[in-house]
Amino acid sequence: MSTILELKGITKRFANSTVLDHIDLAFEQGELHALVGENGAGKSTMIKIISGVYQADDGELWLNGKRVSYSMPSEAQWAGISTLFQEIQEIPEMTVAENIFLGREPRYGGIPIVNRKQMVRAAKELIDRLGLHLSATAKMRDLPVSSRKMVEIARAVNQNASVVIMDEPTANLNVEEMDALFRMIDELKKQHTTIIYISHRMNEVFSLSDRISVLRDGKLIATLDSADCNEKNLIPLMIGRELTDLYPQREHRIGEVVLDVKDFSLGNHFQNVSFQLHAGEVLGFAGLDSSGANAVTKTLFGLCGTPSGSVQCGGVKLESFKPAKSIKNNIAFLPEDRKTQGLFLNQNLVSNITISSLGHLFSRHSVLKRGDEVAASRNVVDRLHVKAAGLHTRPEELSGGNQQKVLLGRWMIDAYKVLIMEEPTRGVDVGAKSEIYAQINQLAEKGLAVIMYSTEMPELLGMCDRILVFSAGELTACLSQEEATQERILEYALVRR
Repeated sequence: MSTILELKGITKRFANSTVLDHIDLAFEQGELHALVGENGAGKSTMIKIISGVYQADDGELWLNGKRVSYSMPSEAQWAGISTLFQEIQEIPEMTVAENIFLGREPRYGGIPIVNRKQMVRAAKELIDRLGLHLSATAKMRDLPVSSRKMVEIARAVNQNASVVIMDEPTANLNVEEMDALFRMIDELKKQHTTIIYISHRMNEVFSLSDRISVLRDGKLIATLDSADCNEKNLIPLMIGRELTDLYPQREHRIGEVVLDVKDFSLGNHFQNVSFQLHAGEVLGFAGLDSSGANAVTKTLFGLCGTPSGSVQCGGVKLESFKPAKSIKNNIAFLPEDRKTQGLFLNQNLVSNITISSLGHLFSRHSVLKRGDEVAASRNVVDRLHVKAAGLHTRPEELSGGNQQKVLLGRWMIDAYKVLIMEEPTRGVDVGAKSEIYAQINQLAEKGLAVIMYSTEMPELLGMCDRILVFSAGELTACLSQEEATQERILEYALVRR
């Protein structure tokens, strides 16, 4: 194979911090090259330099044997570098076809008028070829997150790029969509396209990649052939220390019933769901896409309308289902999308941590007690080892793992009975995962009752005392820690009654 893209001494600094330190790295034509490392290791900064979002302070970028420099992403795109960022880049009011062909719309000969019929026809052909279940004329704003991401991937395939960068491409995708993504990757490799792949899911990294490069603290630690790697030898390179046990030992005692749910139903989303949650228990929710599992979690917190059935928390019957009422009833909620559903990205850490407790913990006669706010926030940041320049830092400036810690910390400054968590470690590196798991375990040891919805079965198996499995809106199984395996969970997740 020949080198298509090369970084020579690439260095990037922000203020007094060096986030990339003299990186020398070559990418070969037609390979899938995985970049791994903890959040904040420099992966995102590297791909932003390659794609023209940032410019390096020192070093050189070479493409097809020529030194290049891009002042904006469009220049990199026209040079043959297509980037799928973790945050979806789209125009919501445009159609699927318009987003796929954005900036490359077919025209009527030399006339600067878009040939919409040809564009829609070509988009339909591409969608069918890739095995996607999408309408070319649907508006992007009307699609779920997973479908919008598939449109972005289809756009990259359509551009015939020589280099495609994928940053956490399987986040928010269901099993069927992941299969479609992997088919696209196979097609890109057959076209001798180089793929730079960033993911915290080690099974994807090992199964898809040809080579793996490890970044840590802005430095390139190693580049290895995937055939020579496994988690045991890769993780210490990523985090700089041995990780003896990702999932902490559970020593907490299961106590009295805290949440009692009977015949819980909401339209076509889920029907007749009944279960009990105990103090000190971590209860897993599992299921494939549209299984109803996370519809139950959202509805319990008051985000999905008015359900039928009965729910008691701490012996008190819940009469209404709204977030403010749930918080008052000692139910906390960590959503699956921290950036759009959880954090105030442009506010400081103090505001993000104390927002749910202002009324009863940090105000007196409608006057905020700023000193108490700052002290409580500093305690959370120290306890969770949040890497930030200070409490004035905004979440948008933090890595994904540190953002998730801030969101978790919001619910640790007050006494709640129930914590509902959706995808608690999505887009989080293995080191931060270990720290978050340890905190969840400590909360359970103190008697907090936890519901954990996750699409990562190893996470459920490693953390939960029991696992409830959902399929087609129904609760199909309740598995103890001893009974639960990936095969049994999948068996019950595929049940159709």
